[in-house]
Amino acid sequence: MKRFAVIAVVLATAGCATPVAGRPVAGPVTTKTSSPEVVRWMNNFCGVANYLVASGGVQVGEAPADPAAAKKSISDALGRVVDILDVAVHDLEELTPAPVTAADAAVEVIVEPLAKARDKFVSAKSTVDGAAELTTDVFSSVMQNMTEAVSVMNDAVEKMSVTSLPDEFTDAATQAENCRQ
Repeated sequence: MKRFAVIAVVLATAGCATPVAGRPVAGPVTTKTSSPEVVRWMNNFCGVANYLVASGGVQVGEAPADPAAAKKSISDALGRVVDILDVAVHDLEELTPAPVTAADAAVEVIVEPLAKARDKFVSAKSTVDGAAELTTDVFSSVMQNMTEAVSVMNDAVEKMSVTSLPDEFTDAATQAENCRQ
């Protein structure tokens, strides 16, 4: 019964068709090809993001019972975070000036808080390294710096969510290898 209804609809609408002269031709397929400079810039930009994501696993295990070993463990962990942020800030700063100046604002929105966070982690590491032993005051100072660093980084994430790159850059992301991961 369904088959009959479909055939009836097709036959009924066939009479409504109007003949068209000419041959069918496919319309142009448009793909936006970004300049190689913008694609390279996006590849580097996404490379920094990939580096930060991959490096985000810096963890501090349970502190050793020995106070000297605990101090070294905390200092080493803070040093790894500082190193990661140093590389990220440096690589992001290398992206300016961007091929299109509108992209510079997006980089600045990221670099400024990452640099501030790095400075807080540097301060925390300096406090640990400069202390003869890990006292309550030293630990409190270190935790304050780390809390401020994380807060600044959270603010950066919020700012990034309202910042966008020019269309040419988002188009280039589809062509940049580091952006396709």
